[in-house]
Amino acid sequence: MAYATIRDVAQRAGVSVSTVSRALNDSGRISPATRQRINQVIHDLHYVPDSRARSMHSAHSRTIGLLIPDIRNSYFADLAYLIQGQLLNHGFQTLICTSTQGDPGEDRAQVRNLLGQHIDGAIIVPGPRSSHTLEELTRRGLPLVCVDRAAEGAAGRDGRAIPCVDADPEPGLRQALEDLHAQGHRRITLVPGPLKESATFRERLDVYRNLLAGIEGMDDPLADQVEPGTFDPDMIDLWARQGISGVLFGSSLDAIRAIKTAQSRAISIGEDLSMITFDDLPVFRILTPAVSTISQQIDTMGTRCVDMLLALMAGSPVRSVRLQTSYRHCASVGRPPAHTGQDP
Repeated sequence: MAYATIRDVAQRAGVSVSTVSRALNDSGRISPATRQRINQVIHDLHYVPDSRARSMHSAHSRTIGLLIPDIRNSYFADLAYLIQGQLLNHGFQTLICTSTQGDPGEDRAQVRNLLGQHIDGAIIVPGPRSSHTLEELTRRGLPLVCVDRAAEGAAGRDGRAIPCVDADPEPGLRQALEDLHAQGHRRITLVPGPLKESATFRERLDVYRNLLAGIEGMDDPLADQVEPGTFDPDMIDLWARQGISGVLFGSSLDAIRAIKTAQSRAISIGEDLSMITFDDLPVFRILTPAVSTISQQIDTMGTRCVDMLLALMAGSPVRSVRLQTSYRHCASVGRPPAHTGQDP
């Protein structure tokens, strides 16, 4: 289907192209009758202004780049959706780029595509291979904000750290451990997630260990036995042998895999084994039983990172923000089973 052009509108309305342009931009003097006729032709022809032509005559494209690790991850999909909606409310379109394989060549191609669109700024979830991406974006002086995690060792063109909005895991983890303790769990463990992928997972592990050390009568029997990382199905058997009745997950993907494994082995979540995970995703609310989660306030995170970027674009100073995580108790956390030897 061919797109109607501004010349088509002008010809049908019997006016000049410049008159149509003034009507579209609400500038200059145009009689009400002429404006009404132009608007009717625009409606009849389903005309949509060409943003590419507008950007050629403006220093701004009204386009923001959004770089995320993997759109298949429900957490990042939700975050991208929220950010895109916020940008749209401010009159910006979003170009979303995602790297699913961690290929440096793919990352470079994504950055070239973004720069080719003359983006006005970018929001990025940095990863272990983001150094080239950050260098390319900051070298051009583009306003840049990190979200969900900080860019380790990276700095903007002015030498300052790239502003970031992320979440402090301590409050949510503290509340989660207190809930497990109150329910009678004494032997628990944490599956932190891919530690090499992000400092976020390493911080969650460190905070968990520090908090656990301060809770009398509760310990992690695997702390010195198992190399922390991602979930493996064999862990289910190991937890049973160690009498572990409560498990926390630093990654929602690991939690989903563990729930599937437990269900396939007829292990009842909330009765035989209690589970808590980071990321308050909608899927955890509709599962049976519903899963207890540590929320990173993703809605607020999406709003704040957009506000920060727009402030940078306006020339205002911006500081990094840490949101407070919070815990939501659901039926996936119950009393430990009697055979574990823990409090009944």
